[in-house]
Amino acid sequence: MAKKEKRVLSIFFEGLKIYCLNIHKFLLYMLFPVLGQLLGIWLVFGITYWYTSNIQDLSAKFPVLNEPTSMIFGALLAIIPGLIIFMRAFWDYLVSYGALNSMTEGYLNTGKVYDFKSHNEVVLNKTFSFIALWFIFGIFTLIAIIPIFWIIGFIFFVYFVLIFQVFTFENGLSPIGYFRRSLQIIKGNFARTFLLMTILVLLTYYLLASGLTVIFDYLNWTQPLSKGLENWVLTLPIEPLEPLGITPAKISLMIVQNIIMFVAVGFTLPLRSICWTLWYNNLNDIESDEIQKPKKKSSAKKITKKTPKTFKIEKREIDPEIIRRARLEDDEY
Repeated sequence: MAKKEKRVLSIFFEGLKIYCLNIHKFLLYMLFPVLGQLLGIWLVFGITYWYTSNIQDLSAKFPVLNEPTSMIFGALLAIIPGLIIFMRAFWDYLVSYGALNSMTEGYLNTGKVYDFKSHNEVVLNKTFSFIALWFIFGIFTLIAIIPIFWIIGFIFFVYFVLIFQVFTFENGLSPIGYFRRSLQIIKGNFARTFLLMTILVLLTYYLLASGLTVIFDYLNWTQPLSKGLENWVLTLPIEPLEPLGITPAKISLMIVQNIIMFVAVGFTLPLRSICWTLWYNNLNDIESDEIQKPKKKSSAKKITKKTPKTFKIEKREIDPEIIRRARLEDDEY
């Protein structure tokens, strides 16, 4: 039986509903990946700032720091804790691009969001392919930000938006195959995919980020945070930029605004992943229905054509163990 094709707005509101009903779980899941990156960066730059500001006092107490090699080694040693926290949080953030798709599929099958570890393992079981996927996507992004490639890069970005859904749900593909398969699924649905992307970008990158900025301003958090960063900004070589009106106060305020945007975008990653997983399922169902449609009989003589070879795609079903755990109490996870 053919499944009914869903409209873009239906996909968006269904995804929004899933996100809102389970927002406490998604916020908990994204807590360390988002705030851990900020904590790691703060430790790296904060400790470095403290170390350089107090190097004379430290050298007086510890004469070994008078040696240039020891001074540099001490600085590197000081940033290691923050760097470790940042790298771990950053990796968990990347893993969430695949795990959240698995969580969405689990919710559609069981009605629950549960067992984060098992969903992470869906990605970690193919770590090499996942790293290669991000590596290729990184190269593509670097090329796309070159001004002469903006239009082409944007078009292909729309076609490649489902690469992480393909990675999560389909086996037997190479890292390049994930991009090819995403393009194949979206082909013929570019305008609708672009519409869904526009809705998600406007909501998460603009409206929610602006709303969070208003909350920070209302609670009087923006200015104190900006003022706290200003002393650090003063240590940067920004004198050549001052004639252009770029002051330490403006730079520190811009940093705070970018932090607010990062928090808003990071904590709404589950919403975007849910919507793209629903969109992937929708387009996959359309593709399956078209393949299964019976061909009309023709009275004309049959002409046999050699069909081109196609690569085999193995659809990944959700792990039965994950479904079993969903039947247990949520408090166990």
